[in-house]
Amino acid sequence: MAVRTKVHPSPTDEFPLHPAYGFRMRRQRHPIGVRGGPRRAPRGYELSDSDQRQVRAAYGLRMRQLARAVVTAGRQPGDATENLIGQLEQRMDSLVHRAGFAPSVDAARDLVAHNTFTIDGGKVNRPSYLVQPGQTIEVRRDRQCRAPVAVAMAEHADEDAPPYLEVRPERFTATLTREPRRQEVPALRDIPLAVRAEEPIAR
Repeated sequence: MAVRTKVHPSPTDEFPLHPAYGFRMRRQRHPIGVRGGPRRAPRGYELSDSDQRQVRAAYGLRMRQLARAVVTAGRQPGDATENLIGQLEQRMDSLVHRAGFAPSVDAARDLVAHNTFTIDGGKVNRPSYLVQPGQTIEVRRDRQCRAPVAVAMAEHADEDAPPYLEVRPERFTATLTREPRRQEVPALRDIPLAVRAEEPIAR
């Protein structure tokens, strides 16, 4: 005889369920009647609304991704704004676009997710991966002649590469030589970014 799972919407009510639905309820992370839900974005530091819109438009980030980057930059030693710029520019998809391997950040994100690039010979398919100074991004040999990369490389000029990125088009490689600075990023150079501590909510 199958054992039926009981659901308790309130302390006094009980409703029996079919065993199949009871199995699904037990597998849920937060069943009915149990408090919980998706993780909230970390808090503590913030950007103004206008800065958030411009940064998200430049890098194609979700609100939670940007909030996490802002809090991480604020907790690191040094200038929080410079730390934020470094995080955004050291993302895998951003460097692939800056190196000329993709025409946009969105296209770079798609290429990275489809295993088009390697870092120091190792496979990386996460667009948010933070490349460290000294690491080299390389286009896989079987992807070098494909249309997205080939067209982007043909339209990209050598002088378009930022000073912190050493690009070798003949080898399809790009090496991050040092951490990026704010004045070297064209997308954020004219935006008055300011990472500030979040004001506590009055109760």
